[in-house]
Amino acid sequence: MFNLFKKNNSFPKETEPGNVCIKGDQLFYEDHGNEEVVDLLKLKYAYIQVLGDRPFLFLFDYQQHYISITQKGFSDTYPLLSKRFGFDDTLFFKTVNNKEEQKHRIWIKEQTKNYEILPTVHNDFSKGFEVLCQPAKFISWDTTYHEFPTLNIGQIYASEFGSNYFKIDYPVRIGSMIIQDLEFYYDNDQKNIAVQAYFTSLYSSTNSDDSYKEIRDLWMKKIQTDLDEVGYERADQSYVRFDMLDMQLTLSYTYDAAYGYDDGSTTLGIDNFRDYADVLLQPRDDLKPETTKIITFKSGMNFLPKYQKNSNVTTIPDLIHQEARHRQALWLDVANEKFGFTGDQYAIEYQLIGVDYITIQNVLPAKGGGYVELSVQPKSGYSEGIYYGELNSLDEYAVQIEQLLGIKVEMPEPYYNC
Repeated sequence: MFNLFKKNNSFPKETEPGNVCIKGDQLFYEDHGNEEVVDLLKLKYAYIQVLGDRPFLFLFDYQQHYISITQKGFSDTYPLLSKRFGFDDTLFFKTVNNKEEQKHRIWIKEQTKNYEILPTVHNDFSKGFEVLCQPAKFISWDTTYHEFPTLNIGQIYASEFGSNYFKIDYPVRIGSMIIQDLEFYYDNDQKNIAVQAYFTSLYSSTNSDDSYKEIRDLWMKKIQTDLDEVGYERADQSYVRFDMLDMQLTLSYTYDAAYGYDDGSTTLGIDNFRDYADVLLQPRDDLKPETTKIITFKSGMNFLPKYQKNSNVTTIPDLIHQEARHRQALWLDVANEKFGFTGDQYAIEYQLIGVDYITIQNVLPAKGGGYVELSVQPKSGYSEGIYYGELNSLDEYAVQIEQLLGIKVEMPEPYYNC
């Protein structure tokens, strides 16, 4: 089709059904009988890869695409892709008819440098970050999910997979570093606490680990760090973390190793490990003895729900503290049609009408130890683990729980912990 595709640059025979083709800014192909689509406007990198003895064109837009080169239509489509993006055709054809497993990057999107190291020293990184809007705003790490939309510094957007994120529209200064496109996952169920994790991807002008090395060196000047204790630098990945008074900044760069794909970016993450328990741990005297029923459990169990993520987590009501004492308990609030389970410090509470069923799953010892897990299945959403404890320790309570709540308690057949 183009002069660069000479006779010695031959494609394997197209023996697989399908119809690889390009329509506008989308590439269509088949995978296990399903039509898949690559968004060419979001394409970040491309590899030629041999898996087993089968050649694939690997493309990454916002997800991974393995396109069989022996699928019908590929030989007509590849030249169009190569012309559009500038693929390394020499490397492609050198690899495509090879039977040995291997992979090689044949293209990567050119990125502009999106960070800056300031010559001036700023040591306020443990307090928060500065948004460089006009006028600039300093944002505390303790700013809550609820507060961010009111600050007029960014916007909530939906990802390709339907999750919601908050992206800051302006450059952000963290210490002596200015970065672009800082964002966080907004669909955290518990929004009365500070944002738990921020992230962004940082690129140098070389699309290489220069970004990792430059930013790593900056932070090592700020925070004395022993790389052997808080990170590693290997052929497949480099990683380091820096502690900032219960905030943690991490840097990672993945190389083109056996199982990795090098996209030229350093992933920067900031995690919040501060304690916001005071948001929940307030006295609760709302339960009345005459309208509350309680079951206490003999065995102590690990309480699984985390207040940082689950808005159903609450403080243990005063009445349950008094009646259950040191034991974990299930209570039914008859007046308000609610029920809850207690842990050592927290509890979790549900509306009766919002729960489909409860599961008590025993897992038998094998390669791992045996245990039991109690979980609640809401009528909408995913199952939520409540207790993790000793094998069979909840068996005697299944009927009691079902009768108390009027909610079906399922006890599936135990399986082995393999």
